[in-house]
Amino acid sequence: MPVANLGGVRFDQIYGDNSGGPEFDTDGDGTATQEDEFVSISNDSGGPMDISGWQIWSDASGVGAPDLPQDGLYHTFPPGTVLAPGETLYIINEITGPVPSWAQEASEGGVESGAGDESTNFLSEGSPDDASESVALVDPSTGDFIVFNMSPIPSDWTNEPGFPGTTLVGEVDGAAVQEDQNAGSSYRYNSTSESYEYSATSVPCVVRGTLIVTPGGPVPVETLRPGDMIATLDAGAMPVLWIGHHRVDINAPGRRHLAPVRIGGAMPALLLSPQHRLLTRSGHLAPAKGLLRMRGVRRERADRIVSYYHLLLERHCIIFANGLAVESLLLGGTHLASCSMSLKLALDRLKLRPTPPARPCLTVAETRRAAERDAHFLARHDCPSRAASLIPS
Repeated sequence: MPVANLGGVRFDQIYGDNSGGPEFDTDGDGTATQEDEFVSISNDSGGPMDISGWQIWSDASGVGAPDLPQDGLYHTFPPGTVLAPGETLYIINEITGPVPSWAQEASEGGVESGAGDESTNFLSEGSPDDASESVALVDPSTGDFIVFNMSPIPSDWTNEPGFPGTTLVGEVDGAAVQEDQNAGSSYRYNSTSESYEYSATSVPCVVRGTLIVTPGGPVPVETLRPGDMIATLDAGAMPVLWIGHHRVDINAPGRRHLAPVRIGGAMPALLLSPQHRLLTRSGHLAPAKGLLRMRGVRRERADRIVSYYHLLLERHCIIFANGLAVESLLLGGTHLASCSMSLKLALDRLKLRPTPPARPCLTVAETRRAAERDAHFLARHDCPSRAASLIPS
């Protein structure tokens, strides 16, 4: 898929549907709505780019969306908008609270108005085969513009009232990847392949209600907030930098494999996403789905909607969940290639770099073989006070 750029500036990520089951909260105001939809752009020119006065336009049909789309002008970059080399800037429908340095609020945005009314749903839940759906980045001073097209038919900006673009210098065929916007998925640029991918957000680790050990005792994971201190095995108490939250309908088509793994024996039982790793007595980290042949371990099938949470610390650590030692979020290359948009935003804001794993990591096959040899495979810390006592004074 060709990568269009305007003076070295390209589309980085497009998330145009946060309805029909909100997926995440982009601006961190505690709610996930259409206000959290966004477009991001990146500067690949090798030098600073002054994009003051440039504009983003949306050509949206609004098919299937609860609100009408923001069709037409979406955002005008204010004076003084200069992108440093390699910088990515996010334009979010609506931002609650102070605007972070890595984002701007859409100039044509506003609060969500309710079903059936005009809102900032700048794209939609998909376009019919006979309607266009695309986003344009335009420099009104020259008339040059680039387009990211998400419809199977060619984009047509000539009939868009007031559109300042006169010369199309590049177009990305997003429909070749995925023609329909799905809640929780986006078009993202992959710098390794130099192309765009359409992918879903990744699944974090423990389920709602899991007790995480802190210096003050165990607390439900959903009550934690960035800045709260939690217990780690190797580094004492450390602050939580980011908390991922993702709701998954495990009975939906293609989602059954995301059902959590239930590990009994802890007090209470621990439910993890399948790829989340636990500490073994041998000092390795083993993925939960590799333990499914062990006694007391099975796939959870009770709930239709599962709420997953993941905790990011400044480095990969061993933490304590429901009496078992598990990992915090590992910022490895494989995970970063498919990480959620909210995590990508957090990493850009926090300027974090990948860190090595806290322990050697086993594959699913290695985990199965090791578990078959040792019925007491996992490292346990059944008493929360014992885990808390591991924090150096």
